[in-house]
Amino acid sequence: MFKFIKPFVLVLLIMISLPLTSTAAPASKVVAVVNGVNLSEADLNQEINILMPMNQPFHGKISDEKLKKVQSDAMKILVDYELKAQDAHSKGMKIPQSVIDEEMNKLAIKFKSKEGLVAAYKGAGFTNKSFHRIMERRLLAEKILAAEVDDKVSVTPEKIKEYYDTNLEKYNKPEEFRASHILLKVDPGSNQEQRSVLRAKAEALLKRIKGGEKFEEIALNESDDPSKIKGGDLGYFHAGQTIGEFDAAVTKLKVGEISDVVESLYGYHIIKLTDRNPPRQIPFEEIQDKIKKDMIASQKKQLLEDWMDGLHKKAKIKYPGVK
Repeated sequence: MFKFIKPFVLVLLIMISLPLTSTAAPASKVVAVVNGVNLSEADLNQEINILMPMNQPFHGKISDEKLKKVQSDAMKILVDYELKAQDAHSKGMKIPQSVIDEEMNKLAIKFKSKEGLVAAYKGAGFTNKSFHRIMERRLLAEKILAAEVDDKVSVTPEKIKEYYDTNLEKYNKPEEFRASHILLKVDPGSNQEQRSVLRAKAEALLKRIKGGEKFEEIALNESDDPSKIKGGDLGYFHAGQTIGEFDAAVTKLKVGEISDVVESLYGYHIIKLTDRNPPRQIPFEEIQDKIKKDMIASQKKQLLEDWMDGLHKKAKIKYPGVK
C-alpha cells in the first residue's frame, strides 16, 4: 500500500542533509498561505535544496537568473504538495501514525540515532511538529497521486490496437542501410595541393582494396574516423541521417559493393555497403509495448494536469511579501 515509502525517505535525507540557502533563525517566516495553511521558509528552502544539484553548474556559481528560476520552481512544487495533501485530507485519506513512526526510525538509523535526526531537522529550521507535518504532507501527496492519476489510467489491448491502426504512418520504417567507411580527414584550412595529396592517398587505398586487401584491416590502420576500431562499421542508418554526398553514394550501392572515393566537407570516404533493408510497416506485435508505454505516460500527464488545474482554481493562495 505504501510503495512510495523508500523514495520518500531518500528525499527527506536530501532535504535535511544539504546546506540551507538561509540560516535556521528566519526559517519560520511564512512564504505562502494555501487555503489558510502557512508554508514556511524552511519548507521552501528544502525544495530549493532538492532542485539545486540539478541546476548548479559543474564549475562556477549559479547565476542570479537561474537561482530565481529554481526558487520559483521550488515554490510551485511546495504549493502543489500542500494542495495534494489537503485534497487527500478532504477525501478521508490518512497516513497511519505507525507508518510515520516507521519512517522516523529509518531516518534515525541514517543519522546514527534519533537525537542525530532531531538535531539535523532542527538545524534545517524545523520543529518537531513541522517536521512531522512535512512527512505527512509528502506521504499524503504520494498516496493521493496514486489514486487520482495512476489508478485512473486505462490502457486496454483494444485501445492500443486502435491507436496503432489509426496511426499507421507513424510506424513506417524507412529503408535502412548498414555501411562501413574509411575516412581521410581534410583540414578545412588546407590548400588545394594538400587536398590533392589526400585524395591520391584515398585512391591508392581503394586500389589496394580492389586488389584483394581486406577493407576492415585498411580501415583499422588508415581511417581517421573513430569507427576504425570496428573495421569502419557505422551500423544501421536511413537516408537523411548522413551528409548528402555520403547518402548519394550509399543509395547507389548493392550489398557488398564498394564506392569510388567520395568527397565531403569532412574529407575523402571509401564506402562499403554491408546490408540493406527495404522500407517496411513495423508490425503491431513489435511496437505494441512501446505504444502502451507512451499511452500510459500521456494519460498520466493529462490526468495530473487536469487534477492540479482543478485544485489551483479552487484554492486561495497568498504569497506574503509579494505584491
